Amino acid sequence: MTLLDRWTGWAGGPPWFAVILSAQVALVVLSLMHAALPFAAVGLCMVTVVVVVRPIWGLGLLLVARLTTTGATVLLQVGPFGVGPFEVVLLVCFVAFATRAAMTGVAHLRGWPWLLPFLLLLAWMGVSLIWSVNRTAGLRDVVPLGLVLVNASLIVAMVRTTEDFQLMMRFWLGACVLIGLIAIGTGVMDVDIGHAFKAAMAGGRETGLGQQPNWFAMNLIFIIHSAFGMALLQRGWHRRLVYTAAGLFVFFMMVKAGSRGGAYATLIGGVFAALFHAGFRRWFLRFAAAALALFLVGLRWDLLDSGRAMDRILSTLLIGHNYRPGNWRVCLSMFEDTFGRGIGAGGYTDLLPQYNYKLSTSLYNYPHGIPWELIAHYGVVGIVLFVVLTLTVLAMTGNLIRMTRGTDMEVFAWTMPAAMAGYSGWCFFEFTITEKPVWEFLALYTALYVIVRRAREREQEAEREAAVRQRQQARTRVPA
Repeated sequence: MTLLDRWTGWAGGPPWFAVILSAQVALVVLSLMHAALPFAAVGLCMVTVVVVVRPIWGLGLLLVARLTTTGATVLLQVGPFGVGPFEVVLLVCFVAFATRAAMTGVAHLRGWPWLLPFLLLLAWMGVSLIWSVNRTAGLRDVVPLGLVLVNASLIVAMVRTTEDFQLMMRFWLGACVLIGLIAIGTGVMDVDIGHAFKAAMAGGRETGLGQQPNWFAMNLIFIIHSAFGMALLQRGWHRRLVYTAAGLFVFFMMVKAGSRGGAYATLIGGVFAALFHAGFRRWFLRFAAAALALFLVGLRWDLLDSGRAMDRILSTLLIGHNYRPGNWRVCLSMFEDTFGRGIGAGGYTDLLPQYNYKLSTSLYNYPHGIPWELIAHYGVVGIVLFVVLTLTVLAMTGNLIRMTRGTDMEVFAWTMPAAMAGYSGWCFFEFTITEKPVWEFLALYTALYVIVRRAREREQEAEREAAVRQRQQARTRVPA
């Protein structure tokens, strides 16, 4: 054994020692470029190992990255686009998925009911860039929806069993709990995250990981009903208690944002699920009582600085003197002035001074609602395509409810569309069509639909084969 072998034996020999030393040098160089880059590189290596060893866990990490990535967590700015944890994990998952498909020779991509109207809507958004007055802003609308297509494809392709589906729901719930814990920790330690939003400048509204309060609330509402649904499926009381506590915690953090839309969307979804699912209905009053108690405690004793946010939720809902109707009137004017074609992707802020100078100088210079965005930007074609997409999703929901009746998956068949129904009402007053994470939540729901449909098709095929065998046996049976 040489002296070099002795000194590098702990690393596995000279070759591995050279690899480790090179990695250390690379991390030092990255740290000189940006303090966050070494952590991103290490995280990328960890994610790569997880994706290669356990692909479905890699998909779970993708969902976590999607939920936790905000403007405050962007690592690198490339032109108008920010690169954060989500983009990094998405790239790793996509490469691993493509490599796995190439090695096995099996095409894992699956179609789903709303794929065609989604592709047509995406194509129309791309075409509208031709007459957009701000193509850069338009690309910021089109590209994220293209990433949604990639995400949805990965989710529907990789979630292949009900066990995979429930694992992804646990990842989603865990991510929301993590977001809440980080928000509390940064608040207690007085750590500044993200930007100063006008809606939160007066204090008392939670912004989470550097988000506008309404967006922070929207990030959490989807999983609340399903968390209680997962509690119903647990056999042991301690597991049921864990899921219930997690759902109540996410609900509490959501109302800390002081978002009236988020609170009422959650209530609408809960009532919707309770009306139609007997198991959820039996527990709904208990969940509602616990949530109300938590709300009142926060309101009365300002639990974790939540009193002002919860007081805001109880305040008036009148919007007659609000800024939103002004934005909506501008959207209708843009629709009329373009004869129903729409102004094209992006450009709303650029054209706004022509309609209302005060609106254009406020911080509320976007349509404030998905239907209004479609009216202003994409006109008749965009509205029609989105309506077709919505009707397709509703038809898929009805089929899934019918196919899961009497099974454990029935609770998800109700709680997930219940959450999206609450969001749908809210999106008339807030958000844009590219906002996360509603598309990924819909993709998970679609994956469940594909799983159940394939299982039902296999059962029907087995029944047909059994019937054929019985007829063949009957024809060949010799009479006594």
